[in-house]
Amino acid sequence: MSSPSKRVEIGLKQREDEYTQYKQYHVLVGTFNVNNRQAPPNILLKQWFSQLTDKDEICVPDIIAVGFQEIDTSGGAYIYDDKRKENEWQDLVNRTIQACYGNNTKAKVEFFLLKQVRLMGILLFVYVRSNHKEKCTYVSSASVPTGFFGIAGNKGGVGVRFLFYESSICFINSHFASGDGQTTRRNNDYQTIESTMAFTDGPTYSLKDYIWYTSSTSAGNLNPSSNNTTSHQWWKINDHDIIFWCGDMNYRISQPNEQVRQAISERSTVPLQEKDQLRCEMKLQNVFMGYYEPPIEFMPTYKFDPNTEVYDTSEKLRTPSWTDRVLYRSKRLKVKMNNETEVDTIKTIEYSSANEIRFSDHRPVSGLYAVTIKYACDEKRSNQIREELNRMSDRFENEAIPTIDVHPRPPEIKFTNVRYLDKPSYPLTIKNTGECVCSCTIQPSSLSPSFQYVICSPAPPYVIDVKGEQHVNISFNARLRKESISEILILHVENGADKFITLDITFDNGPFGLALNEYPPTFYDNDTKKYIYSIEKPATSEHIVEMINDPPILYIALIETLKDRSDLNMLQIFSNETQDSLDVIPIRDQIYEHHYDFSKYSTAEIFMIFVHLLQSLKDPLISFEIQDKIFSNSAQLNDSSRAVSILVEQLKGKERNLFFRLLVLLKNYWPTKEQIEKTDDEAGDAFNMCIDILALSIFHEHLDRTQRHACILACLNEEKKP
Repeated sequence: MSSPSKRVEIGLKQREDEYTQYKQYHVLVGTFNVNNRQAPPNILLKQWFSQLTDKDEICVPDIIAVGFQEIDTSGGAYIYDDKRKENEWQDLVNRTIQACYGNNTKAKVEFFLLKQVRLMGILLFVYVRSNHKEKCTYVSSASVPTGFFGIAGNKGGVGVRFLFYESSICFINSHFASGDGQTTRRNNDYQTIESTMAFTDGPTYSLKDYIWYTSSTSAGNLNPSSNNTTSHQWWKINDHDIIFWCGDMNYRISQPNEQVRQAISERSTVPLQEKDQLRCEMKLQNVFMGYYEPPIEFMPTYKFDPNTEVYDTSEKLRTPSWTDRVLYRSKRLKVKMNNETEVDTIKTIEYSSANEIRFSDHRPVSGLYAVTIKYACDEKRSNQIREELNRMSDRFENEAIPTIDVHPRPPEIKFTNVRYLDKPSYPLTIKNTGECVCSCTIQPSSLSPSFQYVICSPAPPYVIDVKGEQHVNISFNARLRKESISEILILHVENGADKFITLDITFDNGPFGLALNEYPPTFYDNDTKKYIYSIEKPATSEHIVEMINDPPILYIALIETLKDRSDLNMLQIFSNETQDSLDVIPIRDQIYEHHYDFSKYSTAEIFMIFVHLLQSLKDPLISFEIQDKIFSNSAQLNDSSRAVSILVEQLKGKERNLFFRLLVLLKNYWPTKEQIEKTDDEAGDAFNMCIDILALSIFHEHLDRTQRHACILACLNEEKKP
């Protein structure tokens, strides 16, 4: 599209009140962390769904979007296409909708399930009244995991977007990192979801396709390297007219537990809101820029003793907090109905928690909103305005060219000696120095896989008013197996001149990102019957031998330390609480210094840094060639003996030694099938995450998830046989 044409489209958008007919609809949005409980068969969630209008009448919403977190994943349900648990919650939601709206209204109201999307325990349903069915188009869903390696789905977000009449709507359901002191991690979870979630009306090939996303205002096309001649659109979260973001965001109240409980007992919670971490982070513009949440008039929704009204009395005695929230954002705060009366685009009717639903340690939260939707367009009036804008286009061509200034000048991002797992950042300020509103985005200059590790917060596109400015923080997640990166980022300005940002990164990979044969040799002292825990070559001696088939001494040191631990519990290590609070940077730094005494670190820290080392290997521990042989015959998928025999035959040298050392380490701690079936809800979730991360670290991403899981379980179950 030429620049004059783009200016006409922008002008047409700015004057849409003159040719657009608006209409208000009701939207119900809810969030509920169900604490790994099964969907209760004998109760409904009516209090969560039934909200009052301003006239104290039961309101039948036009759209219902409900998000769950921590749905029951017990019993070893690690195969992600198993929809049994998902279907149980869908059935409960269906029955609740029918009970709330299908039987108690003068006219029969029916809903249909527009879309559902799940990421492990995070689940989102979007329902629409059946009379709107034909007006729901361009329906798409997406998910972004933010757990370990950025792939574990215990934390992350899911989304559904669609066009409702003429307005684009997006619903996000998320589950952020837990823990009182994990505000930064929660912020990172938000930033990752906001910047990387993308929707498309075509097939999704890989994350590389998202890199080539451009703003939907210019009808972003599929990756140009694709042979598919069909043009597909892409949408990021911020492209939508209306956004509702709900979930267990896990932000806490930064105040002593005793004071919080005292304030709750006195029903004096307004001062507590000033200490609410989410509100504080929003004021600092660290998260949810442009989003709004009405005053909270309900008590903190976490953490309760299940089936009671009592806040946590367990040994951990957690501080009550508003972890469960619903926020919203609209491109335009107000519109003119019939081009006359100005109304809010989104008006909160009710925002409350359902205190009578008590089977979880959270209380459900829901909001009812009156949303002004673009109902229809007057094509005749639209064409008249378009003609006016075309006539004015040449006259204002020079004035309408947006210009920006960027600071620092020139923008040069240089990160040096970046270590594995570092996340360096670079602050950038974009100033609108022109005479018109400008829109810009940050994108790569070439198809580079490195760009997926670049996080821009807030996420583009950026719309900057005249004389206004936009602050952007550009960070990089250092998880690449590279020595350096030299890229050009494009600060693309709609209708204006682009700016260029250089990105130069040098990595200090240390022991990460190597192949096993690139580590220093491993030596053994036959006199002391001990390994020599040093990378320095020992003095020549007949007692000192090089162990050419043994793994690097770093791996041996970690495994030997773990063997001496009595608390090597896979379910505990991979529990949400442990993973969310884990900090492996200190042990990583010690590894960089080649100090191999890990006795001061926790078992979880030692095990997870071991997993990081496996994940960072240049080639997976089980080579792609061997993986292909294991799955060359689909019948071998369920033959654990066959899978192990292939590994015994094919694995050689250091890889063979390290793999079977790992299996021996795990065999005494791996739960049996009977133990898995008896696990409680939270342990079942940890088991799923354990399988996912172990399989990915050993096989990398060559196989699909189901194959990785099947292979690692085959090996572990074979080792468990007497």
